[in-house]
Amino acid sequence: MNATDCARLSTDELVRRFAEAAKRAGCYFSGSWGFPSRRTPESKQADIDIQPIGAELKARKPVAKLRELFDDPSIDVRFWAGAQFVGIDPEWATAALNGVYQNLTTREVLDLRSRVLAGPPPHPALESMSEEELVAYFEDASCRCYASTRFIDEEEGGGESNMTAWNATSTEIGDIARELRDRGSLTALLPLLDHRFVTVRQKAAIYCRPVAAERAIAVLEAIASSQDWPDHSCAYRALENWRGGNSPSGAAG
Repeated sequence: MNATDCARLSTDELVRRFAEAAKRAGCYFSGSWGFPSRRTPESKQADIDIQPIGAELKARKPVAKLRELFDDPSIDVRFWAGAQFVGIDPEWATAALNGVYQNLTTREVLDLRSRVLAGPPPHPALESMSEEELVAYFEDASCRCYASTRFIDEEEGGGESNMTAWNATSTEIGDIARELRDRGSLTALLPLLDHRFVTVRQKAAIYCRPVAAERAIAVLEAIASSQDWPDHSCAYRALENWRGGNSPSGAAG
């Protein structure tokens, strides 16, 4: 199919054909796209087929229809749409690509971005919150911490590599942990050691060490040996501090 053929098609048909071609082309992140020498003739042809379709959609700029591609259940479709249409709808396209990289849906990424940019949710004084509320707040803050370095650019994050947002949220987390510690309730954080987000696991492990040392240290060692920046660095430093006899305030014990 060439550019002239694409120009004759409706936008709905172009979107349908783009999705179909993206699924045939595959992508590295879905495991359907290996080294070039291992790709099938069909997937290579799909790479060619998708180009004039994408070019026509770029010319038309049907944002609402493109968002259907960004939000498609197929990781291949989200990857190709994000890569092709970032100049038309940068927020959704970037969210689609970030979701592919982090194994999240596009809407999950958009939600996490919104939560970071909105800042801490309104809440009563920590001392008046229930244990359940404190744990939920700890999880929310840790999720925002996770998102701040992955889904927020430098201008939005307020500093180089978005560490300003990371550090501010880490302060929230420390305050919550101290309140739980003062109540003798750090064990309430133990379920978060199995959280899907590495930052939640990392933060929970730091503060759970006094009450579940073996589990917490195992979690931190796994993170420290990973490539999950900046969590691997934080986990490594926490382990080194403990081995040197130091603990973060809120995790003493």
